[in-house]
Amino acid sequence: MDLIKAMPRKSNKPPTTKQLDQQLKWALVTDFCTWLTPIVKVGYQGKPANQSAVNAAVGYNLKNAVTGVAPNYVLDYPNVKISNGVLQEANTLEMENVLGSKLKFSWLASELNTPNTFLTDKASFVVYNPLKHKFVMLQGAAQRDDLEYTVQLPLDYVGDTVKCYVMLVREDGKMVSNSQFAGSIEVI
Repeated sequence: MDLIKAMPRKSNKPPTTKQLDQQLKWALVTDFCTWLTPIVKVGYQGKPANQSAVNAAVGYNLKNAVTGVAPNYVLDYPNVKISNGVLQEANTLEMENVLGSKLKFSWLASELNTPNTFLTDKASFVVYNPLKHKFVMLQGAAQRDDLEYTVQLPLDYVGDTVKCYVMLVREDGKMVSNSQFAGSIEVI
């Protein structure tokens, strides 16, 4: 199909309140998802062919994970999704502090013959520090059958409250789980 499109022109009209609100939400979600590009590329691999993984993540989180009233929009961290897939999630995921700026994640063994569950699935961890606007990302750090993993955080995270996520990826990288929000916790 041949298509001709005119060059975009800057509008002289001031943006409407609704447009400004949407721009604020979009900037918030885009900033968060862009930092997560390596994880999001894997986590949103099932996106439509005409869309990038980051755009798919932004679209989902824009609709489902923004809360607040203009101009004070914030991310609703439990509703943020950094991966979207059909692989079975970690069973009964828990998280606890370990002295020395560490977080221990643990989960139960999956039931035998559970669809889309493989012992060799790789667990990836994302820890976000909103105060410092920094991320710790560990891709494929543990296997599903390890049942636990301890993440070492920077020592300057002590005293900060972090937001934590876990996702599973099949060993061949062709299937992912929905991300799980493990919770918010103050680092000790």
